[in-house]
Amino acid sequence: MTKRKSDIIAGATLFAFSGLLYIGAGFMPTRSEGSRILNTGFYPRMLAIILAFLSIIMVIETMQKFKKEGDTEAEVYWKNSTSFFFFATTLILLTLFPFVMKILGFALTSFLFIASMVWLLSEKKNRHPLKIVLVSVVIACIVYVVFKIILAIPFPTGILL
Repeated sequence: MTKRKSDIIAGATLFAFSGLLYIGAGFMPTRSEGSRILNTGFYPRMLAIILAFLSIIMVIETMQKFKKEGDTEAEVYWKNSTSFFFFATTLILLTLFPFVMKILGFALTSFLFIASMVWLLSEKKNRHPLKIVLVSVVIACIVYVVFKIILAIPFPTGILL
């Protein structure tokens, strides 16, 4: 697949995903007290709007770029199967995240997601399991403390938290 086609498909897919994210954010649990702006659906909806805007820009920019260059499609987007594997695995993990979160809870799912992404995206010679576990625990704990304890946003609870 050429870079032009893949950029247009990616832009359209991201735009559709932003619509689903915006709609899905409306079904998130809310707090009865406090500001309506700081409820759980506000931040995902803002991200969905930004994602939609950026995906539209991506498609327009791609179309303009290839009009100027004479519509040459010699550049191949996936240079090797490894880059496509990383992309597909990341997409699968992101898709599974909310479903697994309902079963295992936010904290454990976040830890597993962060650890698997760091493992996947680091070079083999730089993979240190202890460092990956420590970084994943620290990041998951910081996110949990900020959103659950400080902002009092309800998260799905599972096996642990």
